[in-house]
Amino acid sequence: MTSKYKIELLPDTETCYRYLQAGFSIIVLTFLAGLLALAVPDLRPTYEVIVMPALFVGLGLLLYSVGTHLHIMHLNVLEMGDEDGTHE
Repeated sequence: MTSKYKIELLPDTETCYRYLQAGFSIIVLTFLAGLLALAVPDLRPTYEVIVMPALFVGLGLLLYSVGTHLHIMHLNVLEMGDEDGTHE
């Protein structure tokens, strides 16, 4: 069972970290856009429209990457726990 997931998931560890970086970047850019909206009051209505979807997408990417990382770690623990390296 783990060999199927190992083939599909372990090459995607770099993708997991890319999702983490993308989610964190979206949240930081939203914060910086908020600072810009404080400096330029004309941008405040635009910021109020963008802030909730941007934070939702950023937090969703963070949550997905953390969940994928934990799943891969769990599969590695199962693999190390088997004496012959197979898990069914």
